[in-house]
Amino acid sequence: MATAPPAAFGVLLVTALLLPMGGVEARTSIVKAGEGWKLEVDGQPYVAKGVTFSGTGGPSNFDADCERLRAQGVNTLRTWGTGEETVALLDAAHKHGLRVLVGLWLRPGRAGMENDDAFDYARDAKGREAQLQATLAQVRRFKDHPAVLAWGLGNEVILNSPDEPSKVAYARFLEKVVRAVKKTDPGHPVLSVDAWTLGVPFWEKYVPSLDAYGLNVYGRGIHALPEAVRQAGGRKPWFITEFGAQGEWEVPKDARGVPQEPGDAEKYDVIVDGWRNALAPQVQAGRCLGLFVFNYSSAFDHTGLWLGMLSGTAMRPAWHAVREAYTGTKPAPALPVPVRLEVQGLEKEGVATWANVAFDVTAATPLEVSFAYNARGAPTREERDRVTALEARKGATPGTWRVRLPAVTGAIKLYGLAKDGAGNLVAATTSVAAPASP
Repeated sequence: MATAPPAAFGVLLVTALLLPMGGVEARTSIVKAGEGWKLEVDGQPYVAKGVTFSGTGGPSNFDADCERLRAQGVNTLRTWGTGEETVALLDAAHKHGLRVLVGLWLRPGRAGMENDDAFDYARDAKGREAQLQATLAQVRRFKDHPAVLAWGLGNEVILNSPDEPSKVAYARFLEKVVRAVKKTDPGHPVLSVDAWTLGVPFWEKYVPSLDAYGLNVYGRGIHALPEAVRQAGGRKPWFITEFGAQGEWEVPKDARGVPQEPGDAEKYDVIVDGWRNALAPQVQAGRCLGLFVFNYSSAFDHTGLWLGMLSGTAMRPAWHAVREAYTGTKPAPALPVPVRLEVQGLEKEGVATWANVAFDVTAATPLEVSFAYNARGAPTREERDRVTALEARKGATPGTWRVRLPAVTGAIKLYGLAKDGAGNLVAATTSVAAPASP
């Protein structure tokens, strides 16, 4: 099951304005090809080699963002919703030869996703109509932009609906929206996005007008996905609309109850293996139309460190994995490799508690080492996502450190971070029982 999307790209739908767009509209189609399908742009075959996009600092950075991503072998971006930034992104994408799977946000059916919003699809007829009209306004606004590849309706709404009647009500509404979008814009396919294959039975039964499925999938389960689609009754092509390492929601927890984050080597390998070995045969067979790796963002937070391609200005292993997957180019110099992060004991020093930490990293060049923590059990979402730097001193022996722990209640995730001279940041994680707040 996929994680809720970041808020960085704004989910607020804005008033439609007809804007002049440069260039000529690109028409996209999904056509039958033997026993499968193929995606075409202006009659030419197209496979989406994509990333989900939150950006690194707003519209002023979009030009540089798109230029960098193009150099990585990326040809397509995916967003979750539209907003005032969308025009700037589409313009930057077009300038650099990228296309965009434009997200059209539909409200989740229960709290837990964006802004803890929740909408009753079974009873709120006025709200349904408002969402429909807002969605069509965005389609009219952007449909003639040459960077638009397709429309992606909703994100994990079926997953985040409280019961079967709510899921059915949403699916019936979704069919109405799909038909209206296709009538408004016959030139671009429409898909809907949900977690794993949970949406497939509902789409097949209630949303026949969809052109393709959008599936959010994480971890090595990508190899089992094609058969899972078949068993769920899927009869249409699909995109992997989010992908990366195994997520927090499905990993085992350690003895302190902290989810055990995959190592950086696994995060790297799963992306390259997923594209080359799990999806390449499905692309060849005409079932998979493309991939979007999660996520292009500079956020230095819990999700950014776990799944992101960048952390601040530093490059995480996923950055290089995307390039190797799409171009075959390996990182040079080789990335540092965390070998061990281990808390070897706690000591009191006045009112402070210090952890004696062993942090070993194999690297060809000197490293800038730091430590940080995350309190995943904190009461608010903002606190649960925050990653905070910790004071640290070198220990008595090489590879050891004294790290001052925060005064928080409960177990925390401890990060060992190592940055090389090329701007690559690697991380290792463990947990420790922090001292209680005074």
